[in-house]
Amino acid sequence: MSHPADCLSLTQAQAPRGLVSCGPILSFRKRFQLWDMGLFCTEQHLAKRLKSNSFYPFTQQARNVFVLEYYLDTLWKGTLLFIVCLLVFSFGLLNKVRNQETWVFPAYGMGVGLWVMVSSLPLRRLALNHTLGIYHFTIQGHTVCQGPMHLIYVRLALSSDAYGKCFFQLVLCGHKLEPLVLVQLSEHYEQMEFLGRYIARKLNINYFDCLTTSYRHVVRHWPRQATLGPDFRPLKPRTYNKSSQVDMNV
Repeated sequence: MSHPADCLSLTQAQAPRGLVSCGPILSFRKRFQLWDMGLFCTEQHLAKRLKSNSFYPFTQQARNVFVLEYYLDTLWKGTLLFIVCLLVFSFGLLNKVRNQETWVFPAYGMGVGLWVMVSSLPLRRLALNHTLGIYHFTIQGHTVCQGPMHLIYVRLALSSDAYGKCFFQLVLCGHKLEPLVLVQLSEHYEQMEFLGRYIARKLNINYFDCLTTSYRHVVRHWPRQATLGPDFRPLKPRTYNKSSQVDMNV
């Protein structure tokens, strides 16, 4: 049986792991990199991205600091819905169906598409700062959430069809962070698990299997209370007065 790393060609030479510096055009293109996930062989598509950038989808900005700037893929979906409904409404293709007024449906689609497009326009920025032990998520420069590293993780999501066939997704999740799909539906569990563990190890974040209770979880960061133990109680500072002081002259 071949190893998942061999199937995905991740054992070959990779790009240098130093700090990545790119021009303004390439930096702008990286903001749309999550839109192109490949229609076929999604694991191979992600493996190629990881060969060129071992910290994908992030960019190493400094030592132990990784940054991801992106636009949601709902931007092009909302734009497409708005344009299609606008054309249908403008040319009156569905104004009447069996003598029934149906122009409200394309008008409603225009409203939904416009709302989705506008809500997806702001630039998202996610920074993982292992030096400070926190992550920082902003939308158009406004802080949405900042918290400890254990709240950011890679998840192997499981779904099935009507025939019981299982499909897997790799999703980057976090507190108050929209789930970012790294790989679309795939039937290859071992390869997806390998890619998820690989990404989590490179970014030094947690990895969780599709099952809630599983020995395949990789936990690198724990909540502070779990690290210190459930019985830990911080000591309160004591106050002293003259009556409590010991006479050292005896």
